[in-house]
Amino acid sequence: MTWLPETAAGATPFARAFGLCPELFAQYQAFAELFWARRPVDPVVLELCRLRIAQVLGCGAELATRRPEAQAAGLTEARIAALDHWRDASDFSAVERACLAFAEKFILDPHGVTDADAAAVAAHLSPPEMVAFTEALAVFDGFTRFRLILGIEANPAR
Repeated sequence: MTWLPETAAGATPFARAFGLCPELFAQYQAFAELFWARRPVDPVVLELCRLRIAQVLGCGAELATRRPEAQAAGLTEARIAALDHWRDASDFSAVERACLAFAEKFILDPHGVTDADAAAVAAHLSPPEMVAFTEALAVFDGFTRFRLILGIEANPAR
């Protein structure tokens, strides 16, 4: 249950929260969609990291949401189910492992991200991809926390 007033327009609690500042909602949506529409990073990698962030932060609403771009690129529910033990699961690639490790540190201890952590990701991503990946993590982290802080439980309009 959100503590925000239910006065703003929108189909979901997420949209209604942003509806209190409608000029920001369109800009947020446009920016967030760039990572999926332009595909600067593999959508499977992005979706695995988005879902892992949701797991670590305990956001059930984000965990219940799936990006169709990642599903179309081959991400399965079986692989998603293995996310809680990705370090021990055999079906994650080297790039996925490096990105998941980086994503976890990014949200739990940003000052603890080392040059070696970044180099592990940079071994698989070009410099522009690395920037886009890090920006995507910031969006995933920030808006997962936004949902949690505001008590927004329903799935976001995508």
